[in-house]
Amino acid sequence: MSGKNQKKYYNKRKKSASARASESAAAANTKNPPVAASENKPAKKSVPPRSPLFDRDNLYEIFARLFLIAMSVAFPLAIGSEKYANITHFKNMVFYLIAAAAFCAIIITMIVKLLSAPSYEAASMPSLKNLNLVDIAVLLYWGFLLISTLASDYKEVAFNGQGVRNDGFIIQTFYVTTYFVISRLVRIRKFDLNVYCLGATIVSVLVMLHFFGFDVLNTGFSEPNWESGLLFMGPMGNINLTSYFVAVSLIIAASIYITEQHLGFDKHGNITLLCFAVMLWAELNLNTDAGIVAIGVALAVALPLMLVSFRRVGRFFTVLSVALAVAIFNRLTVGSDILGKDFGKLGWIMTAAELACIGIAVAINDGTLSFNPSRKSLLITTLCIDGAAVIGVAAAAAVAATHESSGILYEFGQILFHGNFNDKFGTNRMFTWKRTIKLVGKHPIFGSGPDSFYNVFNAQYGDEAKEFFNGRNLDKAHNEYLQLLVCSGITGLGSFLAFLGTMVVDAFKRAQNNPLLVCCAMGVVCYAVHAFFGYSLPINSPLMWVLFGLTGAAMRVKDVDA
Repeated sequence: MSGKNQKKYYNKRKKSASARASESAAAANTKNPPVAASENKPAKKSVPPRSPLFDRDNLYEIFARLFLIAMSVAFPLAIGSEKYANITHFKNMVFYLIAAAAFCAIIITMIVKLLSAPSYEAASMPSLKNLNLVDIAVLLYWGFLLISTLASDYKEVAFNGQGVRNDGFIIQTFYVTTYFVISRLVRIRKFDLNVYCLGATIVSVLVMLHFFGFDVLNTGFSEPNWESGLLFMGPMGNINLTSYFVAVSLIIAASIYITEQHLGFDKHGNITLLCFAVMLWAELNLNTDAGIVAIGVALAVALPLMLVSFRRVGRFFTVLSVALAVAIFNRLTVGSDILGKDFGKLGWIMTAAELACIGIAVAINDGTLSFNPSRKSLLITTLCIDGAAVIGVAAAAAVAATHESSGILYEFGQILFHGNFNDKFGTNRMFTWKRTIKLVGKHPIFGSGPDSFYNVFNAQYGDEAKEFFNGRNLDKAHNEYLQLLVCSGITGLGSFLAFLGTMVVDAFKRAQNNPLLVCCAMGVVCYAVHAFFGYSLPINSPLMWVLFGLTGAAMRVKDVDA
């Protein structure tokens, strides 16, 4: 169809639609006067029809959503013929290919659309105006990275990254572009969050198969248990990097169930709960302290943010029941290091808690317990629960610090109550953190350049690190915030924290009217905690920036009906 014919077609379609609307309005006024309608029954809230998931008039949104699906499902599963030997480089290339294909398709579509105007009047171009605070923060972050790169003494590393463990300016530019493509072009749906969780569920299934000795990916690592020293499982390899995606997604799945954002065919949310259970089981057996801590903190933040009605309280206890059931099942069948090797007293305590949670969930969900508390009452209650949990953890850490000699609680108690910052704490992370902080003063404003940690750290502490880590050099701070502070300075870290913080604050402001934003923000909180103990690689970081893009898209939804 030529441009002239397309214009006639759209004009004709608009006129016919207007005519039909006028006729319908006239008929309604004649047959059903407003007064009569109000006397019989209240008028329904008018909700504008939503555009289809793949709208042919918005090709750029189709490409953006296909990019989202490919990154959520295909990218985590991508693994080359060399398996774990070259997995970081392979993931890097796959991300570049998927992103470049999507970005080019979107740019070409927009150029064609501009050149053929007004043939495509039916679909407006995405606006780059009215930047919100999150957009401004991420643009500042990118700008400060550019300045840091140009001012760096290690320009080649700053631009291209440190070998295959790439976190340089170029790939970070791709990350920022990923955020804008998804946040600006995808009109977020329940579908998008469910697809993201589906990708993590598939990864979790492969992880558990690998854990039990079924090496589906033929990696050559087929040991069935943790005691064997299995540090690589599933299609993402390193267990710490896999934990990023799994922990974030299971928190999102729990939020989806509680706020009832599951898909239409999953009427009661049973599929969402099943995905949550599979991911939690995998996370328990990935056995990463960072993942468990991140889930705990995200749960604490989730209480006041999500529980805005008594119905949601009931659904929360349902999620808690499933979580305890998974933990008990894991204790009985696997006996991972996190939960101990025998059932013991803790097992019976969990069983009692499980029965109590099931009773409360059933009573609330079937209406036996029925209250109508105010939003303020629920907020105060959840904050009190959070406060009690914090006190409980601190008390447990204080006790553990005097009796035990290892574990999260022991190390936390030693740091908090005894001021003991042993180099071996945090799986030897404390050694790195203490020395990394001393490097900040060298380039405090813009840092030493993206991904230049290896150069800066080993220039001063290389020999000491080799002795401590049995001949290995360090190229990551094992704390994303310290890494940013050294490599990008106060400006880079400050803008990145503003980027994350603004998303969460906005979720708190609109928790009652925007459940999609709440679900995304819970994932961001989980990431923010996990990042304190982790590091950025092309294996996990692209998936985190997809999450940021989804959160940015959710921020553009004004309310639940929009």
